[in-house]
Amino acid sequence: MKKAITILLVMIITLSMVFAGGSGEKGSSDGTVEQKKHVSIYTANVEEEAIAYFDQFTKDTGIEVDYVRLSAGECITRMEAEKANPQVSVLLGGSVDTIVSAYEKGLIEKYTSPNMEYIVDEYKDNMDGIYTPYSLVVTCFASNTKLLDQLGIPAPTSWEELLRPELKGNVCMAHPATSGAAYTAFSSILQCFSEEEGFDYLKKLNDSIIQYTKAGAAPIRMAGLEETTVAVCYDLDAHTIINEGYDLVITYPSEGTGYEISCVSLVKGGPAEEQEAAKAFIDWMLSEKAQEMCTQQFYRYPLNKNVAVNPEMKPFDDIKLLNYDFIWSGQNKVRLLERFENEVRSSANVLN
Repeated sequence: MKKAITILLVMIITLSMVFAGGSGEKGSSDGTVEQKKHVSIYTANVEEEAIAYFDQFTKDTGIEVDYVRLSAGECITRMEAEKANPQVSVLLGGSVDTIVSAYEKGLIEKYTSPNMEYIVDEYKDNMDGIYTPYSLVVTCFASNTKLLDQLGIPAPTSWEELLRPELKGNVCMAHPATSGAAYTAFSSILQCFSEEEGFDYLKKLNDSIIQYTKAGAAPIRMAGLEETTVAVCYDLDAHTIINEGYDLVITYPSEGTGYEISCVSLVKGGPAEEQEAAKAFIDWMLSEKAQEMCTQQFYRYPLNKNVAVNPEMKPFDDIKLLNYDFIWSGQNKVRLLERFENEVRSSANVLN
């Protein structure tokens, strides 16, 4: 009997050790965490685009991806809430100003990809690895031609033309507190007119806005569905909707427009067992294959020197761009958004 009990106890202890060894993080003898072929990501990209990247990355590397799609503002809000215990390793999306602001909040880890050598020098990070740029997108107007005809006006080609009486209640944009695309448009206006004149302009424009949305891509879909005449949006979203068969025209503000250097970033304190996979994903986004997907499938301006721009897109050099100050925009984001919330429109009633 004693022998049987002893054997039973040994079996229980052995099974307990097996199950204990199968849970939690595994460490090696030198104290490092065993790396998984898996990475978790928050993305502000349109879901169809994000999934295409993730699927191709998995095919190329064998690394599986779990993701949550949110607007850029929501991504940062969630990362702030999880700061003590980050749930993801990578943030895909967000402009330089968004990432700089997030870095100052302690949410982003510096990382310099070895593939940065292939990126156009003008758009490289000059802040020692805070952000990894992978594409450019430009703020534009996308107008529904049928609704323009009904109003008897041409598509707007300047910020001032958005204030035309005919467009009162006929313009839609996302709220800059919830959308990275909208924050770029908002900051573009301030940098185009100066901060004080810009806020005066935004108060007037507010009378023309039929609805502020949460996500930056939502206004262009509303324009396609004839729910608004003009959408203030990114040109990649406009191209996407046009290719779906909607009759829209893209124009750019003649005073100058801002643009986003879209980033892919390492989340500070993300799951330790995903760090190698996270860096592999960031490196992959700078590869020729990923960059060709960016421009050929999703109408982004690629940053890899070896990849040509989609011929359907307007040449980047033909668009009048502002000397957009990403650093100022990022460092002043909290203050500027507080002004917008208090002086123009609260984000409390944005449309999903």
